[in-house]
Amino acid sequence: MNVLLDTCALLALARGELPRASATALRVAPEAWVSVVSPWEIAIKTAAGKLQLLESPFTWFAGMSERYGLREIQLVVDIVCNAAALPPIHRDPFDRVLVALARANGLTVLTSDENISKYPGVKTCW
Repeated sequence: MNVLLDTCALLALARGELPRASATALRVAPEAWVSVVSPWEIAIKTAAGKLQLLESPFTWFAGMSERYGLREIQLVVDIVCNAAALPPIHRDPFDRVLVALARANGLTVLTSDENISKYPGVKTCW
């Protein structure tokens, strides 16, 4: 199973706090993906003082991607339009994009967010 890390999973991975099931899924996944919405969300939180990093969000994200072999999944027009058309189960636009990406690419989302699994066709692991 290929996986897509959401922002909380990426941060948990960085802290060494990824739950066992997610850590195992990440380790055995043929491909592990991250979306550009995660560094965007991290940069927003950093700028607002809600998150502190020892380096810029760009450098932090690049280092995480390299260290863990995470591939960046691209956002394209059909994905963002599909995200906007999703039922209003989740109001967070970042998470809606992740749902659309997971559905379109058959990815399991590593996330602690229980709302993501409420969307039809989306598998999660935490």
